[in-house]
Amino acid sequence: MRIAFHHIAYQPLAICNALSMERLEAAVARAALKPGATVMDIGCAYGEISMSLARAFNARVTAVELDPAMAAEAEARIQKAGLTDRITVQRETSATALESHPPFDLIVAIGATEPAGKGQREPAAVFSVLAEHLTPGGALLWGDLFWKSEPPAPLRQLVETSGYYVSHEEWQAAAREAGLEVVSAEISDEAEWAVYRTGMETAVADWLDAHPDHVDAPSVAATAHRIKMMFDFGAPFFGFGLYLFRKS
Repeated sequence: MRIAFHHIAYQPLAICNALSMERLEAAVARAALKPGATVMDIGCAYGEISMSLARAFNARVTAVELDPAMAAEAEARIQKAGLTDRITVQRETSATALESHPPFDLIVAIGATEPAGKGQREPAAVFSVLAEHLTPGGALLWGDLFWKSEPPAPLRQLVETSGYYVSHEEWQAAAREAGLEVVSAEISDEAEWAVYRTGMETAVADWLDAHPDHVDAPSVAATAHRIKMMFDFGAPFFGFGLYLFRKS
């Protein structure tokens, strides 16, 4: 199996975005989940958020991850943590997983790619689809980049290769358009960005030092350089927002 940048960069991170677990757990607490609440974690990566939800909120979590290497590592970490009775990893698209389960009390989508289905990127449409899979009074925890100001066209094109981003206020407006109540909306601070960027850059640099002749080293190095340039140039233009929306 080919080794990709994200396989390495995300290894040491509790959350694969500029977001702390403390901020995430505080937002989930506002959802007032009951013990045994059902949760879907879309794009669970290595399973750290899923494990946090199972531990802190006694939730029953369906962790969805399409990348086979990340899904396998998530299963290994969940087993090591003794949480296999509360977390199930599903290796499929979120659209397929959503259709195969009854509505959830909480859906978590943190930096997820097309969580409402392939080709679905317009914010209100995405939120409408996800809302259909929430129980009455259920919540959507959404985390993603937002534009602080209009970016240069090349930056927008680069950043939006796998997603579609709007302003902090427009994420909230889209949720309201989809019939969701905005419970909270927060912006990650510089410390959270530093942990995220330093964690990725250090992990990749260490791996490249240890595997200079690996067949995938050139592509990993090239991706690391591209992402660093994107963050360096784009820092004045984008932030990371965490939003808790509730279905009425």
